[in-house]
Amino acid sequence: MSGMIKDDRFPLKAILIGTGVSLAVMPALICVICGVMSFSSGVPYSLIPYILLIADAGGAFCGAYCCAAVNKSRGLILGLVCGFILFVIHFIAGLTTGDTVGMMTLLRFAVLMIFGMLGGIKGVNKKERVRIK
Repeated sequence: MSGMIKDDRFPLKAILIGTGVSLAVMPALICVICGVMSFSSGVPYSLIPYILLIADAGGAFCGAYCCAAVNKSRGLILGLVCGFILFVIHFIAGLTTGDTVGMMTLLRFAVLMIFGMLGGIKGVNKKERVRIK
């Protein structure tokens, strides 16, 4: 009985592509959200972590979608792996900047896992284009 890592078909390429897409989409979403917030007046500072959580969720979804679309199987597992890798990156970056571990960390973990799973499922179930020659 071989595990997922000892399997010859371990999707390392798909995971790296998905993580890279996530890390590219998150700053883009943050820029879009900041642009929208610049037109509104009076956004309280207490909402900023939750607004950034929306960008994290979008990045996790897009990355897991790409990961599962490249691999074309095991979307739920690959979405969890991509979400977990993103959480570890966020967690380490937060610890190096002096952020504390609290309820926001648990909420970020849950959001990244859930949206990673949803993106993985959607990426596997995407419809292929019908090409007419």
